Amino acid sequence: MLKKLLPIIIIFIIALALRSYRLTEVPPGLTHDEANHGREAIEILDGQLRYYFPLNYGSEPLYSYAVAGSMILFGEGLLALRLVNVFTGLAAILVMIVWTSRAFDRTTALITAALIALSFWPLASSRESLRAGMLPLFTILAVWFFWKIIYFDEDSGAAPEGSVAHIERRLIWLVIGFAISILIMLHIYLAARVAWLMFPIFLIYLALFHRRCFSRAWKPVILGLILAGLLSIPMFVYLANNPESQTRLSMLGSTFQQISNGNWRPLIQNMTGALLAFIWPGFGDQFLAYNIPGRPVFDLLSAVFFIIGILISLRRWKQPMYAFILCWFMVGIIPSLVTGATANTTRNLAALPVVYLFPALGIVSILGFIAQRLKLSQRTVLTFGALILLSIIGLFTIRDYFYRWAEAPEVRTAYQNTLLEELAYLDENGITNSAVVLSTVYPGPAHDPSIALIMAGPQSEQFRWIDARSALIIPPENDSRALIPTSTPHHTAFDTYLRPLDTQLMRHNDLDPGFTLYAIDASASSARAADDIQANFGGAVLLEQAYWLSPQVMPGETAELVTQWRILDPVKVGPIHAPAYATEAIFFSHVLDSNDGILAQQDLLGAPSWGWQAGDTILQVHAIDIPADAQPGPYPTVVGIYDRPTGQRLPLLDDRSGATTAQVPHLQVAQSENSTQN
Repeated sequence: MLKKLLPIIIIFIIALALRSYRLTEVPPGLTHDEANHGREAIEILDGQLRYYFPLNYGSEPLYSYAVAGSMILFGEGLLALRLVNVFTGLAAILVMIVWTSRAFDRTTALITAALIALSFWPLASSRESLRAGMLPLFTILAVWFFWKIIYFDEDSGAAPEGSVAHIERRLIWLVIGFAISILIMLHIYLAARVAWLMFPIFLIYLALFHRRCFSRAWKPVILGLILAGLLSIPMFVYLANNPESQTRLSMLGSTFQQISNGNWRPLIQNMTGALLAFIWPGFGDQFLAYNIPGRPVFDLLSAVFFIIGILISLRRWKQPMYAFILCWFMVGIIPSLVTGATANTTRNLAALPVVYLFPALGIVSILGFIAQRLKLSQRTVLTFGALILLSIIGLFTIRDYFYRWAEAPEVRTAYQNTLLEELAYLDENGITNSAVVLSTVYPGPAHDPSIALIMAGPQSEQFRWIDARSALIIPPENDSRALIPTSTPHHTAFDTYLRPLDTQLMRHNDLDPGFTLYAIDASASSARAADDIQANFGGAVLLEQAYWLSPQVMPGETAELVTQWRILDPVKVGPIHAPAYATEAIFFSHVLDSNDGILAQQDLLGAPSWGWQAGDTILQVHAIDIPADAQPGPYPTVVGIYDRPTGQRLPLLDDRSGATTAQVPHLQVAQSENSTQN
């Protein structure tokens, strides 16, 4: 028994080692999609239970609930977030061994499992914190139940008298397991809405070529599919009533629109690219967050055996197991056949287990042929040949994943590594009680703040978020700090408010190689108090002052207006909007012409309204491009604030006319040199 289990144990240990090694360091941070799943899990633990989650363009619920369970066991943080797919990835390997041993043979099953354990794509998907990473496990579970139903009579053998009821109960449980597996698939990822079609398609194959098998299996299979469909009705009813929850479907619209117009070329190009993405360098997934851009699924060595495995399966298509894996493969990759190779490493995950069955078939076939020609022991050749091939594939994976991919500057940037370094710096230096302003390229509510919530916990709720290239928040506390990375250098207008304390440098080749800690001088914000405007917008914000950085500009130049606002009541700034359930206010600045029309404008808010806290002061730089044909002279300028999704402006309080703008100093446009010469 131990001798039979030993290869499985070795494969499992290797898979576990590769999937757990430096798990919180590689990938080198968090993408926003990953962080939002963690954010949803924390919200679940806080009692916010949802059937379908709004972030990440709408996402199925199972993964976020699984992460919530992981956080109960391992604590809220990155480790718990990543462990879910580590466990499901390992479980998928074990179930694949069981099914492949039944459908093919033990040798093929072990090589398939080893390939899944050692290859780049399944390794990456098991270390990513994405809901699609759970799909391989439940797909292979559905396949296993399906196969048990198809060959139920053969597995049961001749029924002893009195055991018929017991056998029927076994079949019922198989049908229930099959239905629940499909139900779970549908609650994991969008691609599952196509993946289940492999089962009715294969039934049609059996009806055409294996009538006896079809006649005994079609009723329980159809019953399982109907049961899965009935149990899935609540999700699809919810989606029908909330179409905004599945905006990813719009990504398919372009291709289908072209087809409806009679243009099939985009679909053909997508299909060609999606198929070449498995074997041809340069055609692999270009999305660097999940793959070395252009790297195909298989390295050169594996690709040869993959093609051989495909050819073997096509040649033996009349045998049900070969027809089924071809069906599984083609149905599983339908999403990328429609959309192309980009992001196929997530969209094709329902096909992942069977993808590695093909090179296993190729390896077994070629090594068996070699053993036969050389008149050697087939077992010896298979054992040592497979070990050599798998070792080479494993070394390629370790090099490509842990070194080429994980250490690439572009990947570190995609995983917001600088932000993680900043959060670690705050923790290590005990900067936890001060008000902290963080500047990032992505200060939106469903972006970097989600990463901060995972890495810094409840402390992150006190952070203020800005893009320092255009905005600064000055909290009322005297010991406030700002962390500003290289990627968002603060505007020179904020120099008087920021005093550098410490600069941290990271890798010299990082695209965002460092950050600086500043002390914020709250008293500096009152330096221009003599220019008080005191325009109260909706009881939410008070415009206190405004000034131009340059007294005049030339036509064709950019004029910069600085406005200073004090937050009165952030709740009143506007309505709450999905998917982040946050306010989405924005400032506008209009330079008016002689007819009170808009000569030039800018709509921008570099300090998102959802993060405002009462008492904060907001400094916003409005960079307004002046037309090259603007005439010299003074131009009236107004500013205001509105809700981005609805366009609804905040009114000025105590203004009976219903005004929604406040006057600020006029812009002085100088006479251009060309005009002077003329």
